[in-house]
Formats: sequence, structure tokens, C-alpha cells
Amino acid sequence: MSDIKKNIEDLLFESELTNYQISKRTGIAQTTLSRFTRKESDIENMSLKNALKLNELWEKIRQAPTDE
Repeated sequence: MSDIKKNIEDLLFESELTNYQISKRTGIAQTTLSRFTRKESDIENMSLKNALKLNELWEKIRQAPTDE
């Protein structure tokens, strides 16, 4: 599995962000995100443009300082 695909799966399925929050931060429609989170569409078939946006958001979240 590619790193980008794993990052996207982490963002969509493991993060505390909702599809609404991801949509607002990336510009990707909530309906598009929902198709992936409901597994109606395969992440491997996602457009490159959307994959790069989601990966970029995942990277920003990973680099954000924690409140610990």
C-alpha cells in the first residue's frame, strides 16, 4: 500500500475530523468524501488532485503541535 493511500485512510477513518471539516479545509465536496468513507468508491480510484489535497491536510495535521 502506498504511503499516500495510507495517509488518506488515516485521515478519513482514524482522525477526529468530520467529512465537513475535511471538506472545508480541502475544498473537496462532502458528498465525494462520503463516497470514500462509506466505501462506495475506492480510494485507489480517487483523482490525483483530491488525493494530493487530502495528503497535504494529513501532513499538516501530523506536524501540528499537541497540547501535551
